Amino acid sequence: MNPLIATADTFDHCRAVLDRSGSSFRTAIKFLPAEQRRAMTAFYAFCREVDDAVDEANDPATARRALLLWEQRIDAAFAGSPREPIGAELYRAHQLFGLRREHLALIAEGCAYDLEPTRYPTFSDLYEYCYRVASAVGLAVVTVTGHGRNDLENYAELTGIAVQLTNIIRDIGEDGRRGRIYLPLEDLRAFGVAEADILAGRDSENFRRLVEFEAARAREFYRIAGAALPRDLRGRLPFAETVRETYLTLQNELDRTRYPVLDRTVKLSKARKVAIAAKHLAFSALG
Repeated sequence: MNPLIATADTFDHCRAVLDRSGSSFRTAIKFLPAEQRRAMTAFYAFCREVDDAVDEANDPATARRALLLWEQRIDAAFAGSPREPIGAELYRAHQLFGLRREHLALIAEGCAYDLEPTRYPTFSDLYEYCYRVASAVGLAVVTVTGHGRNDLENYAELTGIAVQLTNIIRDIGEDGRRGRIYLPLEDLRAFGVAEADILAGRDSENFRRLVEFEAARAREFYRIAGAALPRDLRGRLPFAETVRETYLTLQNELDRTRYPVLDRTVKLSKARKVAIAAKHLAFSALG
């Protein structure tokens, strides 16, 4: 069988995956130059499909088979023999921008962590998970949008950690109902919160103090991520900075509403996300 070539149809397939999502990526991607937009659309489609392979599977064995299939598709794509639309578009992004196989493999590996109700004893353990599912995303983003610079890895890693910590805080209740706890167990013990409290969605003063602690940690990662951005690239990475500010704004909204995360999901409006993206696009144009 001949390798599948990237065409308008393969791009449309990836764009359809993106359009079905409510991700903040969808807003930010619209403001990219055409070729970067195409590459990031394919990358997002890959992330979405791999994540859904875990979240929508009926059992861990089915999810593992789906992840294995995606690992094989990655291997085929980066060997120059893609067999399906997303792989064809990823290979095109690799040819144009140097998109790296190892970043995609890390993301798939991170998704595999969610196949069992894993616990993270320490923040160091959680960091390893966040690096795979979020920092690897940031590394792929700056590979495509980072002007060929190799001094953006620290910025990408730290931004990914910050973003994933905000996701974890936002989804405490939803994850608990699935039997998942991502907050480090050492932190639960420090604040007198039992695993059973998280799983049952029990609010308490101790729980609020715990979440305030986690939110402070997330805000610190946003701060040091911003400081890690090379000075001469400030204002020149509108996509990456849109993502960082969008999630920082979400973190601020979580703080403002005092973390109602056990029974609802705090979100930003589409208009607010568009405004953030437009601001960074304007800064980039001025630069």
